[in-house]
Amino acid sequence: MWGSPEGLPHTAGGPFRPPWGRGGVVSGVALRLVALCRLELEVAVINEEEFMDIKALQRQGYTYAEIGRLLGRDWRTVKRYVEHGAQPAYRRRRTPSKLDQFKPLIDQWLSAEPRLLATRIHQDLVRDYGFEGSYNTVRRYTERTRPRPEPRTEERFETAPGHQAQIDWSHEQPIRTTSGLELPLYCFHMVLGHSRDSFCELTGSLDLVTFWACHRKAFAHFGGVPRELLYDRTKTVIKSHVGREVALGESIYHQQALASAHHYGFSIRLCRARRPETKGKVESDVPYVRERLLRGHRFSSYEQANMEWEDWNEQIARRRVHGTHGEVVAARAERDRSALGELPPAPYLVVDRTTRVVARDGLFSFEGRRYAVPDAKPGERVELLLGAQEIEAYRLSDGERLARHQRGRPARVLADPKEDSVGLAQVLGALPDFDVHARPLQRYEEAIVHG
Repeated sequence: MWGSPEGLPHTAGGPFRPPWGRGGVVSGVALRLVALCRLELEVAVINEEEFMDIKALQRQGYTYAEIGRLLGRDWRTVKRYVEHGAQPAYRRRRTPSKLDQFKPLIDQWLSAEPRLLATRIHQDLVRDYGFEGSYNTVRRYTERTRPRPEPRTEERFETAPGHQAQIDWSHEQPIRTTSGLELPLYCFHMVLGHSRDSFCELTGSLDLVTFWACHRKAFAHFGGVPRELLYDRTKTVIKSHVGREVALGESIYHQQALASAHHYGFSIRLCRARRPETKGKVESDVPYVRERLLRGHRFSSYEQANMEWEDWNEQIARRRVHGTHGEVVAARAERDRSALGELPPAPYLVVDRTTRVVARDGLFSFEGRRYAVPDAKPGERVELLLGAQEIEAYRLSDGERLARHQRGRPARVLADPKEDSVGLAQVLGALPDFDVHARPLQRYEEAIVHG
């Protein structure tokens, strides 16, 4: 005799009740139906209907094993749903999509070129294959099926004492002066690779002269020169960028970068294009200085900003235990600084040249400030020689120096009046009275009529 069947489909109309009762005899057709139902149930997750059947059979006194045989489930699965409160899976019935017949084609395109945009795929499907669906349908499927590049493994590297320093710029919140004027604020970072000992210079310019002036200050701060400096592809270091072919014998480096490297005895190393993590040590220093010092600052001048950085660097930054090498930065920096190359007897001064036109008031504009050139004519173009702290103006025709100013601090052209201003009413009251001859309007009308 056959035992109880091992699986049954769900029947609507109340709690599930087997038609044969416990241990009843069923026909071969019923057994085949049960087997087909069991096969269907094995490939599916327990849904809400099955969950209700399990609860109904359990209330009727069936054991876990009996319920499992009836529903085609393992008794452990039934027990988990009854005793441990596991919830059934709710599956939404999938409706056909207009994109179904085009999915193999999209997969083929993406496997050949993973960077294809969804806009391009939608455009080609509509134009060449008669697709009538929306762009969002294509975009959603493309986002799900686009081949994902394997994550790149980044290899951390350490450098020997005195071997390398990394350089970068950061843009910070502007300085607000006591008069309410906003000045741009940029931070130059140089970090010694072995110890993470850093130097920062807060400036108002990113130009060539300021860039190399910050190098001179950094070398003086560390007491020596690293053997190698690591840069990104900034225009103050290289003059040939990605995509430009370099002729045979042509150098990609800026002339002043090569001159500085030769004078101080360091070699130049560049990061790979679009790989800022190559200089990760200085990249980590930028947010550290920003969050610990520069965010929400109240600097009113560049001098104050640099003085506050020096105090903070000695009291906070150099006394911390670094999270990577696990040593106090100042202690490790002693080995780093002692291995640096010697400074040359005289610094290498980088200057730059540009031109400006003198306005009608005898002033020229540079970096948002106006400087006086007393001996120049209005409309005359003069050459400016730019240093880190000074600006000199020269006549183009004979090279005569016309003016010299402190950079960023032009001399005042007009002094403030010593006496109080005079009101307009007082000026008008001091004017003499003129006699006005009164004539009747009839004389003017007659003059108009008789010509």
